Amino acid sequence: MNRVEAIFGSLGILLLVVVLLSGLLRFSRKSRSRRGGDTLDMGFGDEEYEGDESRPSQYADFASLLQGFILPLHKAHPGWERLDGAYGVPGRPLAWFDWNGTRYGLNGETQFAPLLQAHEWMSQHPGEDPLIIQKTKGGAGRLTLRPEIGWTDQKALRIETG
Repeated sequence: MNRVEAIFGSLGILLLVVVLLSGLLRFSRKSRSRRGGDTLDMGFGDEEYEGDESRPSQYADFASLLQGFILPLHKAHPGWERLDGAYGVPGRPLAWFDWNGTRYGLNGETQFAPLLQAHEWMSQHPGEDPLIIQKTKGGAGRLTLRPEIGWTDQKALRIETG
């Protein structure tokens, strides 16, 4: 049996089909990950930003972040638990805001519930800051909600320095 017969024989054709299917699966995974599947893909990953419109938005403070980003996003997607609409995957920074002279990023893993609760608390306590620093092992600290707001699940809120 020469090479041509081996390539066009049943084993050769089977091998060719396996290689083609493998390439097709790789291509579909890459295109699906670029589109973001069923989740909100805002293009905020660690890869290079393609332009300013794909960068996370910058807000002057926490209140403007809630008004300009969180409330409209929740209105557009009321069934989402997390800001990015995903489940069980790491989140990426969705928006930045300044707090006491430091830039903080709001992660996609953050849930809507604590932010909506903070917004309600802010409307009942105008002029008061709903955020405090929570110490972490690394020492940098994360932002969390004040205890009097009543939110206890610290994992539902991911606000870190950026």
